[in-house]
Amino acid sequence: MKYLKYQTSPTIVMAFILPVFYAASAGAFVENSCQQTLVEGFYDEYARSNAQLRDHAMYAKLCSSNFQQARQTISRAQRSGADRSFGVSYGLFSQGGNGKGQSRMYSSSGSFSEDRFNQWKSAYCSKNSLADSSRAAEFLMQKIVPPSVTSAWSACMRKREGLTCWATPNMSQNEEILLNVNWAKNSSTQPQVQHSFLTRGAVSKFGDAARQILPVGYQLNIGILQIPIAKETDKAIVASLQANHEGVEHGCNVFIPGERDFALTTPFVAQ
Repeated sequence: MKYLKYQTSPTIVMAFILPVFYAASAGAFVENSCQQTLVEGFYDEYARSNAQLRDHAMYAKLCSSNFQQARQTISRAQRSGADRSFGVSYGLFSQGGNGKGQSRMYSSSGSFSEDRFNQWKSAYCSKNSLADSSRAAEFLMQKIVPPSVTSAWSACMRKREGLTCWATPNMSQNEEILLNVNWAKNSSTQPQVQHSFLTRGAVSKFGDAARQILPVGYQLNIGILQIPIAKETDKAIVASLQANHEGVEHGCNVFIPGERDFALTTPFVAQ
């Protein structure tokens, strides 16, 4: 049997600095409570959202999943009623079943197995780690969920102790991204920025920082600092920040997906 697949371009995806829950045996990045808020909001909006945007997010979500999680993800998408044929373009479904253009899972015919899914991941998700794929899905889901969900997710992120960074699409400015830098610690002293970095194609609009996120020596206050980042290209953005607090180093890294990351492009038929 031949299966329809799509090729993807090399990708660098966004990473939020969160506590990493990695299940080695399951081969999946496990959602924490903050992520779950965002994911549930995404499913609630699935049927009403733009098909291209939601498929973009779903692609990244599948790349961060193990077999059982992928089955659950697809089932949630199907139950939305928005697109019963979801997954045809991913090679996870086959056409047919009821003669009405709907699709059926390969598993229903016995040909969609864990091995099959792992082969798909190996072919189309190998450019990114499980954690990076999960974080890319978070960034893309923010383009779909209502502001109330994004606010709840951001509030959860701000409760994490230490230095936490994440990126938010600036919906009012298509070529801008808001880089969130949050410091949360019960201390009377402030951490000082030791180093910060932005890849080419991105410019910090915080003072004269430009290619840096924040200037060296900048003191972080408790709470969140939102820094507009201008995108000069459609490529992915990598950012990193290091700060010293009472002799202890704190760091965070952010990977923001480019327009072609996790995007379905030219199809081909696998032998």
